[in-house]
Amino acid sequence: MHAGPKILCAVGLALGLQASSAAAQTPEQVWKQAIADQNQAYSRTPHAMLKIQDAVYLSNGETAFLKGRRDQPASWRWTKARDASNILEISLKDKKLSVLRFGKAVAPSTIQKGLSLTQDFDLVGQPTQVGAGIEGWRIFLFNQNMPAAKKFTSVSYFPYDPSFRVTAQFTADPHLRPRVFRTSRGTDKQFFHAGDARFTLKGKSVTLPLYAGSTNPSEIAPMSAFFTDGLTGKGTYGAGRYVDVDGFGRFPPQKVVIDFNMTYNPNCALSPYFTCPVAVDAIPVAVAAGERDPHAGH
Repeated sequence: MHAGPKILCAVGLALGLQASSAAAQTPEQVWKQAIADQNQAYSRTPHAMLKIQDAVYLSNGETAFLKGRRDQPASWRWTKARDASNILEISLKDKKLSVLRFGKAVAPSTIQKGLSLTQDFDLVGQPTQVGAGIEGWRIFLFNQNMPAAKKFTSVSYFPYDPSFRVTAQFTADPHLRPRVFRTSRGTDKQFFHAGDARFTLKGKSVTLPLYAGSTNPSEIAPMSAFFTDGLTGKGTYGAGRYVDVDGFGRFPPQKVVIDFNMTYNPNCALSPYFTCPVAVDAIPVAVAAGERDPHAGH
């Protein structure tokens, strides 16, 4: 279970957590541990998703300013307009960052490690796609006292159902064709069609495209699917859900295991600060497994 698809982690903030998957664990035990890890990633770690107060996306040549009252960090927000209330200035030029904090230069490397602003506020950023195949940066402002993180209790999943764990035949795309997805923020992200998984689910034949973040076969370890199903918008998240496929060894595999119990929502289901691909690949089955819609009563 992940706070974002694995193939995004190479180009975005790596909030996704690897589930503890010791050889002695059953698939259901791995699933239970993964849910616990997801709850940690959402609200309890220092850089939990629900502790984000604001975010900014930078394309090459752009500058962003963190503004607000210096004595009121809860008022701080990102803007691309310079004025006298700037707390921090960060620019991206020729793929390199430059950072000024309270008017003094700061080593850009601190942005990826975590740049402290006050006791409870810091910045973390990483390269990410800001357009289809276009690299930029995303910078998060974290607030350890965000009410959303304090109120959060747990994600909601369907009960584990082994019938939603399938072994699929995999046919690789020899050209690893690029595919562009529209995102929740109205931008585009590009991934590469790794191939198609074919399997039977609840008596119906399914062909599910899988995507990778690279065209180099040696770098394709995880693959991800972004899908809708018969429950989309009817108990599961309306923009679709994701499922990751890994543990298959060298690419391309002949078969892959897809556990739909591990299906999860995009980050955008709980946070407005991410750019999440909107799913367009449909599964002709009601997938009553994986994460539910956090906004619906269960």
